Amino acid sequence: MIPTRIQRIDDFLGGGLMQGIILDIYGPGGAGKTQALLQISAGAAQAGHKIGYIDATGDFRPERILEISQNNIDLEYIRVSRVTNVSEQVSSIRRFSDVSMIVLDNVTDLFAYEYVNENIQHIKNQRLAKHMQEISRVASRQKIPVVMSNMVRYSGSRQVESLGYIVDLYTHVKLYLTGTPNYMAYLRMANKQTQFPYKITHKGIHIPD
Repeated sequence: MIPTRIQRIDDFLGGGLMQGIILDIYGPGGAGKTQALLQISAGAAQAGHKIGYIDATGDFRPERILEISQNNIDLEYIRVSRVTNVSEQVSSIRRFSDVSMIVLDNVTDLFAYEYVNENIQHIKNQRLAKHMQEISRVASRQKIPVVMSNMVRYSGSRQVESLGYIVDLYTHVKLYLTGTPNYMAYLRMANKQTQFPYKITHKGIHIPD
């Protein structure tokens, strides 16, 4: 089990991320998704776990890892794969055979960019579903947790997770970060759920007392 170092999440999960579990963190831009991924990665690396970090957004910043960990970390524990297209993202998930956790930021961003044409939406759905199947197999076969982020889009006046109807089929824990103005987090797993306010600080996601 790998603690996320975000106390409300760890309490909810009974201590942290179990083997084979997939945690999906989604929300609008600026809500703290990448900050949460960096915080979780930093905490795991500080505990001596090797992390495979797939950066599909270009937002990975080693200086933020150092800031979050207060420079008490060996960055060699975090292996980063910067991907710029869907093919690279799909193949990257197979490169980390000796890590304790895989982190993916962002699972649908490149799919949305490459498959923008309405005439090929079915191809996007099929390829994303296959990708999610592979992520699930890797988590199960290697007995490691996977933590990913995802975007939201508007359906009318309501925010919904991007391609959530596919992502939901393969994820076990969902964390929705609302961002401004209220900064509320909604955490659910199976029939269990909770919510809590949060802030984004120099140390990452902070839960006010």
